[in-house]
Amino acid sequence: MPTHVDQRLLVLRLRPSRRKARDSALAETLALVRGLGASAARGGPLSELTGIAWVTVPGQTLDAALSRLRTLGYVESVHLVTDRHEAHGAAVEVTRWRGREVALVPLYHEPEQSFRERAPDRRKFLLECADGVVRPITGYRGGSEALEHRALPVVDARLLVNLAAREGERLLDPFAGAGAVIIAARERGISAVSLDFDRALRFGLREFASCHVIGDARALPFADRSFDAVASEPPYHQSALQTVLLSITEAARVVRLGGRIALLAAESQASQIREAAARARLMPELDSRIDRKGTWVQVFCWTR
Repeated sequence: MPTHVDQRLLVLRLRPSRRKARDSALAETLALVRGLGASAARGGPLSELTGIAWVTVPGQTLDAALSRLRTLGYVESVHLVTDRHEAHGAAVEVTRWRGREVALVPLYHEPEQSFRERAPDRRKFLLECADGVVRPITGYRGGSEALEHRALPVVDARLLVNLAAREGERLLDPFAGAGAVIIAARERGISAVSLDFDRALRFGLREFASCHVIGDARALPFADRSFDAVASEPPYHQSALQTVLLSITEAARVVRLGGRIALLAAESQASQIREAAARARLMPELDSRIDRKGTWVQVFCWTR
């Protein structure tokens, strides 16, 4: 006889800056709780609002799931749906769902202000300047043009890392830039290797990464299947397209079977990136459009 599984419903509130990126937020959440029996739910309380998603988690794995969800990028808060009469406390929110009152018990909340000091415009980055002197630069973001910025917001860096890797794994960022992905990986206990073609970045990236390599993403100096995951934001400008496409072939080579590759790319590159991933025999897990303050980007995640 099959035993009844106590499924608990969780309400996810997306961050205001990523409220429309529901598919990406759900994929990120499910990736974090992979192996714990979680699944996306079709609906739940607060369905009249934008920026809401739902997942179910077996009761016996709820505590384990919660411990993993504390590094979410696109989700600002998580609430447990329970009976109105079983919940107490000033922080409990009461709403109607399916014709009855239910309580939303807060399990996790991290507003963007809480990691404001880690934002790219606040961080210090050791940069070799044009005069050859290495200086700590506050707010370093790469090039001055909109499509040259190489400093991801914390929420986007977390998204990529959470989609691709688990604690204890080995991750590569082949377009490391100012190190946001590497920092997010390190915060989760993931061994992160950075690679970038720009020699001026080597001092800053060495501070964050377990290992930094000056190299070309088109010809990675690593053995086949030597990483568990790859996560990166390649350059957006069109002149970098061929480099980005070749880097996908290389990423597929260095990631182990069953490993994941997550990229945040320019929307203009999306169709060619899909073709390159198909040629590399990568299995798509996520392909979703995101509005980053007027710049449309595409987030991809594949399994090797």
